[in-house]
Amino acid sequence: MFCVWLGLSVVAAKAEQPSARAAFGAGLEAFAASNWPAASNAFLEAAAAAPAAKLDPAAAYYNAGLAAYAGGDLKAAADSFARASSGSDLRLQSQAYYNRGNALFHQVGSPAAAPALPLPTMSTQELAGAEASVAEAIQMYENAIALDPQDVDAKANYELAVLKQQQIQQQKQQQQQPDQQNQDQQNQDQQKQDQQKQEEQQDQKQDQQQQQPQAQPQPENPSEENQQQEEEQIKEDKPSEEMTPEEAAMMLDSMKAQEQSQRDRLHPFFGRPVPVEKDW
Repeated sequence: MFCVWLGLSVVAAKAEQPSARAAFGAGLEAFAASNWPAASNAFLEAAAAAPAAKLDPAAAYYNAGLAAYAGGDLKAAADSFARASSGSDLRLQSQAYYNRGNALFHQVGSPAAAPALPLPTMSTQELAGAEASVAEAIQMYENAIALDPQDVDAKANYELAVLKQQQIQQQKQQQQQPDQQNQDQQNQDQQKQDQQKQEEQQDQKQDQQQQQPQAQPQPENPSEENQQQEEEQIKEDKPSEEMTPEEAAMMLDSMKAQEQSQRDRLHPFFGRPVPVEKDW
């Protein structure tokens, strides 16, 4: 699945500009020498010069994405693969979708060699970003499969991305539970304070009535507000239906076991780049 394209498709039968060919050749040389930044820059120069020479820049963008990915610049890789996916070559388009999905997925921080490891602790904002990256990666794998239904790598990474999406959603729920518990505790404390205040007011009223024996005693009926507070208090006293720590741990262990089973049959993101002959 992971290969370097050695040429660009000719859109019109006109002479190529030497600058585009030279930049593309320089990119191949830098790529072969594992000089990833130089290779990426050279391929981007070739892509920029290709339209003037009536050449399809998709292969140059694709190779720029490979170089950026190998060099660890995942954002630049994802951007280059997105440009490559707009080319006219459907096979190259499918591979561009697949590798863009890999670049987006890898940004979550879970290496392909250990997909079952738990996520690192993230803030709410970081989790939202990770969830968005994985969701788009899933879409990229679906695009790749639509163009090439026999692509087992895209299918395997699609399944892995879905599992990671579930893991992110679970961590979001776990982070939201303490906030909800704190809010519930604050509400309960406020209700207790209100109830205590009302009891003090009732005590003061009774004291006043005792000091005035000539007044006809009036029966005290609970107000609607007191009744509502009592009902809310009864609801709070009921056993909580939230998941216990033991149940959450059992669910997490089950998900880890499922991910481990999936990992045993999934394909890694990267293999060694294999050149594919293609006339420029």
